[in-house]
Amino acid sequence: MALAAIPGGKFKVTITHQITRETAQKTLERLFMQCKDASAEVKNRTANFEAKPKRRGGRIWTKYPNKLHLDLKEGTVATIKATPQHVKDLASVSQFVSVENA
Repeated sequence: MALAAIPGGKFKVTITHQITRETAQKTLERLFMQCKDASAEVKNRTANFEAKPKRRGGRIWTKYPNKLHLDLKEGTVATIKATPQHVKDLASVSQFVSVENA
């Protein structure tokens, strides 16, 4: 996988195979959360959440919304920013995804 990371450029990432490694799942979730389309559900959920701080055990306690895990199936597509770190991350999960310059 020889992709040139152009600062400010973008990659189109498509999942082509079922993800079998837990670490690859976490890496792809982290990368796909960079895409506005993929992370829209999480942003909608947090936008409607009202923090209600209260005292608990002598400290201020605030409940935050639970993290939603993305449903990464074959054919899921995301457009992410091209940075050198993202290139390394995509190389580590290259057996599960196809990457194109967008």
